[in-house]
Amino acid sequence: MKDPRVRLRNPVVAALLAFAIPGAGHWYQGRRFKAAIYSVCILTIFVWGMILGGGQPVYSQLIYRSEGMAPTAQLQASAPRMKFSFGYAAQVLVGAPAWPAIIQEMRIRNTDARIDWIDGPIESDFQGLLSSEFGDRTSKIVTGTISLNPANEQGSSIATGTLHAVLADESVRDYSLGGDIKLGREVFGSPRREVRCFVAGQDDEGREVRLQLEGSVSRSFVDWFQAPRDTLELDRLNGALSQNFDIGSVFTWIAGLLNLLAIWDAAEGPAYGYGDEEEIPDDDEPTPAKKTD
Repeated sequence: MKDPRVRLRNPVVAALLAFAIPGAGHWYQGRRFKAAIYSVCILTIFVWGMILGGGQPVYSQLIYRSEGMAPTAQLQASAPRMKFSFGYAAQVLVGAPAWPAIIQEMRIRNTDARIDWIDGPIESDFQGLLSSEFGDRTSKIVTGTISLNPANEQGSSIATGTLHAVLADESVRDYSLGGDIKLGREVFGSPRREVRCFVAGQDDEGREVRLQLEGSVSRSFVDWFQAPRDTLELDRLNGALSQNFDIGSVFTWIAGLLNLLAIWDAAEGPAYGYGDEEEIPDDDEPTPAKKTD
């Protein structure tokens, strides 16, 4: 007779594989149908949560601005003060899809922030404020494109470049950039990197003036995906995505908790005891004839 019991093989290996990739532990055990069910369902919930949350629901740490002159956590040169995100305790159970958050946390902890340094050219879209002082401080909302370059090839605290600005009244102006620069941390949980520098321009009366540019440029995907972020970025996400960000976060938590059940099933097997299984006849044995009265 065939043995109907599930061959769990090495339960520790199965559990580790199930933790790394949903369904992998069951595939290792030869339970292919259940592996497909776990993998498709759990990863679909996780990916859908990431989509709803704009790709940003997963992060392991929340950064707080330390006391000092830095206006935001991005422009803080000192080591960041971070607090564990309790939601990540559920998200990490999904396994490899949530592991980049750990790598990004280590990158932030092990890298000094050089906020007053530009080490290579930056070409990006721009959004922010252009400010000047003529007795009363005035600011203009600007968007457009920006080109920033270090003063020398090895990098510099002095930047040069141009700003092709579109003002709120739809007028277009080109500005020359120059002087000291401040850039947000290279690794940070926001697709936008803060930038501050000076602009040579003219006031409404045609006088040459020095303007202050404050805004943001795009940050590389590998430098923001699942990286720790601050409360300002969370406020931006909730404002831009409304309840979708919270719903997406909950979906990623659910996916992790579901995979916890998959890990347990891979390690311990089906929830029934041995000895109560129905016997399965071998293929080459004849099926007994039914008795008739």
